[in-house]
Amino acid sequence: MSMSSLLVTAAVAACGSGNASSSADAGSPVHGGTLTFYDPVEYAAWKPTNSLWSNSQVANNIAERLVWQDPETGEFRPWLAESYEIGDDHLSYTFTLREGVTFSDGTPLDAEVVKLNFNQHGYGDPARGITKDPFWVNYVGTDVVDDRTLVVRLSEPNAGFLQVLSNYRASSILGRATVELDLNGQSDLRNWVGTGPFVVESVSGTNGVTLKRREGYDWAPEGSAHTGEAYLERIVFKTVPEAGTRVGALLSGEAHIARNIAPYDEETVTAGGAELVAIPVQGETNDLTIQLFDPESPVQDKAVRLALQAATDRKTINEAVLSPSYGIPTSALVAGTPLRGDSSEYLEHDLDRAKALLDEAGWKPGPDGIREKDGKRLSFHIRVAPYYQVSQSVLEVLQSQWREAGVEIQLSKPSLTDYEAQLASAPDFYFAQGQTSTAEPGVLWTAYGVDRQNVTRNVVPGTTLEALLAAQAVEFDPERRREAVQAVEDRIFSEGYSIPLYDETQVFGISPKVQGFATESTARSWFYDTWIAE
Repeated sequence: MSMSSLLVTAAVAACGSGNASSSADAGSPVHGGTLTFYDPVEYAAWKPTNSLWSNSQVANNIAERLVWQDPETGEFRPWLAESYEIGDDHLSYTFTLREGVTFSDGTPLDAEVVKLNFNQHGYGDPARGITKDPFWVNYVGTDVVDDRTLVVRLSEPNAGFLQVLSNYRASSILGRATVELDLNGQSDLRNWVGTGPFVVESVSGTNGVTLKRREGYDWAPEGSAHTGEAYLERIVFKTVPEAGTRVGALLSGEAHIARNIAPYDEETVTAGGAELVAIPVQGETNDLTIQLFDPESPVQDKAVRLALQAATDRKTINEAVLSPSYGIPTSALVAGTPLRGDSSEYLEHDLDRAKALLDEAGWKPGPDGIREKDGKRLSFHIRVAPYYQVSQSVLEVLQSQWREAGVEIQLSKPSLTDYEAQLASAPDFYFAQGQTSTAEPGVLWTAYGVDRQNVTRNVVPGTTLEALLAAQAVEFDPERRREAVQAVEDRIFSEGYSIPLYDETQVFGISPKVQGFATESTARSWFYDTWIAE
């Protein structure tokens, strides 16, 4: 099967790519200059599979993939591979690498180093502390044919595998000097050796990174706006948690780009002459995933889960604390994600139904209105997720909505480190806010698969959902696969595993001097074509 024949399947995707306006009077692109990027979230360990929003804005410009997914059309284009073919049985992917590509330490990109990367993702390496990548499934291995040719083999077909190979956190290629380190070594960004248009100049703890232009770079993805080296000389990334400080810096010219602009600051940004770029993030919608690890938890009762779903008013959440930049969920997947289902019927706000379900489940209103059963209050501790700047305000609205149904939310706001520690071990962590982003409906398999991310922490394998997740992966006809994805969504929502809150969106504030800003397909910044007007 030729590459061109594959584009038909990919083209069902439609994504908003991040392109700041490049005004007609901006003139010709300028080579040089330092772009300053303010991010609200500190940087964590730089392991290659880290998908933290702050980290990935940086890492996407250092390491590259074999193929590029066009964020506008969803089509796959050559990148580090100049061509590829997929076997008729969908079990083999043959890649021919581009000539002349080198890593930042001068070593060549060859089939053997790609194999080392893929084996690390597909198998993991427990001796070096590296776990198997949940995006990789049914990986058999990679055969090296010659220096420029390799064959990736699967044991079972996976309709989403080409997208996995284009994904920034699942398939970026790092040099041998990095891949042969243990997890601690790979988690130090100063050790990263990539093929990208920028290289690491300095790292300032968890609060800052400076990248500099890679000299001699000349292998950007097909369809890029120019060839050769990047325009920018440097990019300075800095952690600035305070929303008002980021906006002030953007409007004063101290910062060129600020992520993520708070909904209440959006009008301030545009009124001050900067541009607001809101990019829906393909993949899962931002939700509360219900954790099923505790057999004694009230959420083990499906009626309780469905009641919480019915008590959630997403339209009011959007109107109260978000903005039109954020989509209101109608699916397990963000609008624009290919082949997404329509699950609107499961996500309607119905307070009367919520109360009736709780009544039937034996939860009766107590003296203060909070429901009780067998002497226990229907009260949940929910943590504010530090990854999302709108998390606290959204959860505060949800807190008032659930109280109308007689359900109490106790909110806390742990640090990033404490949040992750509590998620791993706290006995009352029944709701985890999050989303996994990738421009492919198979992301649901990555998220819910018991042997993958297992976001519900369901300890029982072999469920109906497992079978449905596997079934969607072997459907290559777009319409049949759409039906299979809908079946997955039907199961998720009929069982009440997920409570969507809003469609994940990245909102960037962009200085009018910045031209050619763009992102890859899941809103991670791509600065190759970016330049600063004089």
